[in-house]
Amino acid sequence: MQIDTTNMCSHLQRKLFDENGEYHRIWTALQDDPELTAVVRSRQLHIYRNGKKILVLAGKSAPNILREDRICEMLKQVETTELFRTSKSWDSAELPDYPKGHPELVAMKYVFPAGKKLGWHHHDVMNHGVLVQGELTIVAQDGTEKVVHEGEAVVEMVGTIHHGENRGTKPVVLYMFYLSQKGLPLSVPHPEIPTE
Repeated sequence: MQIDTTNMCSHLQRKLFDENGEYHRIWTALQDDPELTAVVRSRQLHIYRNGKKILVLAGKSAPNILREDRICEMLKQVETTELFRTSKSWDSAELPDYPKGHPELVAMKYVFPAGKKLGWHHHDVMNHGVLVQGELTIVAQDGTEKVVHEGEAVVEMVGTIHHGENRGTKPVVLYMFYLSQKGLPLSVPHPEIPTE
């Protein structure tokens, strides 16, 4: 099935066409069922069976089930998605070995208001997380940037100075998970470096 994606929401494109996307199984099912057709309207994907609309998929809002159908059942099943499996941080640097000693796992929720810019800092411990709302830009001291989109996971740099910025119009909500040890700081600030 060919779809004109010109006006499709970019978030929906990732959910639909990425093999780890939330709706990718539905996209695969569309290819195998000759009774199903689909068209992009108002940046959403409208799905029909034999000419009757059954489902509307959007990028950010919840899917809209209009008629009970076996393809809609896919939305009700428990689904597991591997967000990443890596031994490198987002800048492609190899992560360090695990520290020796007793571990301390830390989970943090961060909320960054629109326009917020954090100070420069680095991490001595490995950490990774998932951005559940908004868009976060991570800037390394050398100017390298990584934009993390809503629903994406990120592996932070270890030992490299950087900061985060919310350049968007809504708060960023970010969950981060640290592989630490008791007494170690989650981040080390660098107030000597001015933030523009």
